[in-house]
Amino acid sequence: MPELAFFRQGEELLRVAVSERITVGRAAECDVVLPDPTISRLELEVERRGDVFRLRDRSGRGTRIGTDLVSEAELSDGTEILLGSWRALFRRDASDAEETAAGAGATCVRASGEPPSAPGTRLRIREQGRERVISLDAGTVSVGTAPSSDIALADPFVSAHHLRLERRDGRWRVRDLGSTNGTLLAGLRVTEADVPAGAALLLGDVELVLETANVGAAPVTPAFEGMISREPSMRHVFDLIERVAPAEAAVTILGDTGTGKELVARALHRLSPRREAPFIPVNCSAIAASLIESELFGHERGAFSGADRLRKGAFEEAHGGTVFLDEIGDLPLELQPKLLRTLEQGEVKRVGASRPLTVNVRILAATHRDLRAQVRAGKFREDLFYRLCVVPITLPPLRARRGDVGILAKHFLAHAAPRGLPLRFSAEALARLEAHDWPGNVRQLRNTVQRALLFRGEGIEITSSAVTFDDARGATAAPDDDTLYLRGLTLEEIEREAIRLSLRRHRGKRAAVVSELGLAKSTVMKRIAQWGLQDEGRGRGDAGGEVE
Repeated sequence: MPELAFFRQGEELLRVAVSERITVGRAAECDVVLPDPTISRLELEVERRGDVFRLRDRSGRGTRIGTDLVSEAELSDGTEILLGSWRALFRRDASDAEETAAGAGATCVRASGEPPSAPGTRLRIREQGRERVISLDAGTVSVGTAPSSDIALADPFVSAHHLRLERRDGRWRVRDLGSTNGTLLAGLRVTEADVPAGAALLLGDVELVLETANVGAAPVTPAFEGMISREPSMRHVFDLIERVAPAEAAVTILGDTGTGKELVARALHRLSPRREAPFIPVNCSAIAASLIESELFGHERGAFSGADRLRKGAFEEAHGGTVFLDEIGDLPLELQPKLLRTLEQGEVKRVGASRPLTVNVRILAATHRDLRAQVRAGKFREDLFYRLCVVPITLPPLRARRGDVGILAKHFLAHAAPRGLPLRFSAEALARLEAHDWPGNVRQLRNTVQRALLFRGEGIEITSSAVTFDDARGATAAPDDDTLYLRGLTLEEIEREAIRLSLRRHRGKRAAVVSELGLAKSTVMKRIAQWGLQDEGRGRGDAGGEVE
């Protein structure tokens, strides 16, 4: 049977049998869907007229056959059709019927000649930041959100009965069961196709990867509870989360803004025995001081002006679950004794109530501030500090995890890109991302990737010109964080940053810091001790020195 073979970057990815008529384009309604932005929604059609196959351009701008741009042409054996980054080859007689589709429009991806799947084949499932592996011992496996599916998924973009995997003649074959959002294989929407070992099937936001048992040990996955990293510092954090999550101990998550403190808190909750109970986050810095007590502990009707009904606070709402107090360092000092009583006695008292209520919650807290410095400055109660920091977890900034920048950028691009469009960064764009200092950490990287997606040009590659940064430093800033980056900091934080960066520039030499900043020697020494900066700047080629 005649067929069209489709190539990308020199590799043959699929063959489509041509019986009477097929359409090719970018729209999901086409028989062959090619995810390339330079291709029209309906690019062309191939129609049989007796023993002759004719191509008709439907884009309105002509279709390139060899070196000619045509609106209609007869196809002969070996005719080459150029379609953006794709190349199609018309073959009059398909030699291998097993590798072609049974009829027009049934897309089939070749298995590239690898040996038949062994009985120990397994399927790796990546869903919502989590990963699991199951053995494919049965001959048929159904996938969907229906509870009756062999592999039941929770993704809202997956249909109830989405696809079926079948073993045929030693190979695995996927058949889409008329799903709403389709099944993608190698970036192509398929109806029925052979699945090569290592190929990724994408349905909704879920990725299925077929692996053979004799491939060897799979590489360590960088994903853990929605967090992605291969850096040892973050793998240590992941191990600590797994060890601490089942306990009831209070945990305080420390780290710069944008490092993912709430992701850690949610991971601690999901891995704990309280996972089925509520997880209630409260941002202590985003609520007015006059309202935060009501947010935490609730209020009775008529307790204050505007309190027209009884309201439960975060602790009552989270009964049996977890309360996450984000930016705990911004909690007003007058409210800290009440929080301490809740931690010690398990009691909350609504505003305007006469008696307390008993609650059973686990407390997780997070802050970008130095709580020890806050305690020394009298802005945070010492007893509350020790009650919250039973287990501290410190997240490293992104500038200390440069090996993760490329992994995270590709992950954010895959999730932000239009469905079915296999976008990628150029080598220069990745180098530009990795050279940046990321004062806003992972959150800034995600925003940068989304902006690059909007600024990209034609084609599927994002070049370095599309990568722009939302701070004044740019990618050429020194990688040792020697420039003060202001993000709406308080005067105290600005002073701390100025001293810290000066210590870095002068390799810990106090005399140079005093001279550069024009501060009194006693002030510099006091601030260094107060903020725990004694080791700042040392270990970078100079042991540093104290002011004489």
